[in-house]
Amino acid sequence: MPAPHPAAVTPQKGLSIYRRLLRECSYLPPAVRPTIQSLIQTRFHQHRKQDPRAKPHWERAQGVLRTLSAANHGNRKCMEGLISKAFGRSGTRRRQLMSDFVVPQGVQDSKALEALTSGISAATTDASGPMSTDGGSKEKKPIGNPKNRFFLKWDQPKLLRLLSSQRQRQNEARSTSHLLGPAIKTTNPSVDVPKENIWGDAPAECVVNAKKARWWRRSADKMQPPLGKGEWELLGRLSRGAQESGEWQIPARRIRAGAAAAAAAAEPQSESQAAAAALMRYASHTAAAVERNRSARRVARSGQSDAGPYGMSHSGNGLSPRWFRRAYNRTWMLTPKMEQDPRTLQYKFTFGDLPSMRDATPQQRSIFDGVDANGQPLKKSTR
Repeated sequence: MPAPHPAAVTPQKGLSIYRRLLRECSYLPPAVRPTIQSLIQTRFHQHRKQDPRAKPHWERAQGVLRTLSAANHGNRKCMEGLISKAFGRSGTRRRQLMSDFVVPQGVQDSKALEALTSGISAATTDASGPMSTDGGSKEKKPIGNPKNRFFLKWDQPKLLRLLSSQRQRQNEARSTSHLLGPAIKTTNPSVDVPKENIWGDAPAECVVNAKKARWWRRSADKMQPPLGKGEWELLGRLSRGAQESGEWQIPARRIRAGAAAAAAAAEPQSESQAAAAALMRYASHTAAAVERNRSARRVARSGQSDAGPYGMSHSGNGLSPRWFRRAYNRTWMLTPKMEQDPRTLQYKFTFGDLPSMRDATPQQRSIFDGVDANGQPLKKSTR
């Protein structure tokens, strides 16, 4: 007997969670809000009329609502994840940027243009020439798994140039290399391709494609797609404190309609009544169900604070401007912008500035007293 279908969520229930999601989005930083809000609206309208997976989507919406609420109340991990998704370092927008970035944008030089035009003319001549006896042109079918030929449609020189720039960036920033993503060890797609097989012959085409496809899949996960010049410069201004004033300032939280009147009308419960209510909850439910919302993770994601020694890094009063500057700077270090030289048609990638080192204090410099630049003790002058 097949499993029963999950009960469909009523429109009122879905519309209620949708309103609450949009309300929490209105409290996000203005630089982050458009991307997150557009994603929520798109997902809701896609499944507004007919949704065969209504229950999983409802549970997913509840999780997103908890994440947005925790980020607005000062959860650093949640807010940093939203910043990463908003600027295309992870999530749906990164996949969209990568899908547009891998598409070839034309030939690289005049020789490639001449080869392309000659290839088109040759293909036209062959198409207008004599046909085969079976009524169609004979085409050689590719050998191997077709899923391993995806990289042949990509702009490989441009992607390799981006990987080379990221690798150079990681080598320059030794102290902060752990903030620049996974290490890029090589930029050679054929590094895993064997030179010959066990019979001493050249490897087959299917083997070469499989090895290269595996390398391109690993490297594509490490790539950071570039942003437009305007958005890249905005991210740089935010890392220097542009969010503290002006149009990029975080809006103040509004009081929900009817919340103040409901709080004033509610009668405070006595200690005996609260204890009796807690006892009834334990009598009618299991201890795990009653204490589920009191776990450290739930407390932090609900906007509350845990003053204990094992409390999570969380501030119920929101995040400081200094933390936002550092969070935007970490994202800016991972984000390149792309420029193309009009003469050579070569691509150039520029990443965000690295955090500057602070000058040493006099107390810190005192440990180098009595030694030279190489760390050798200074010779005392004798009269």
